[in-house]
Amino acid sequence: MSPRYSMSRGDHIQYSFWLVFGADGSMRFSRGEPSLSRGERSMSCTANLPKSLFKTPELKATIGISEAVPSEFKIDIDAAGEALRQVIGCDIDFRVERPA
Repeated sequence: MSPRYSMSRGDHIQYSFWLVFGADGSMRFSRGEPSLSRGERSMSCTANLPKSLFKTPELKATIGISEAVPSEFKIDIDAAGEALRQVIGCDIDFRVERPA
């Protein structure tokens, strides 16, 4: 992160950038102050984004099944997702993958 265009501050990151609008309907983005042609106008912008925006919660589980359990062992993914949603208050994306 270039300190010239972005600053990390406590719980958020402040981004500085420019938007350039063209008379022909074009638009472009620039981190630093852009040079403009005759038919362009620029606008300086600042965006303050919380650092939490970049943190994606991840929950992993490993389920081991002993040899004594029948080979047809079914996991109700929807029920597990609903149970976790009730506890932690967010939707869960479950995937069951075959062992490698």
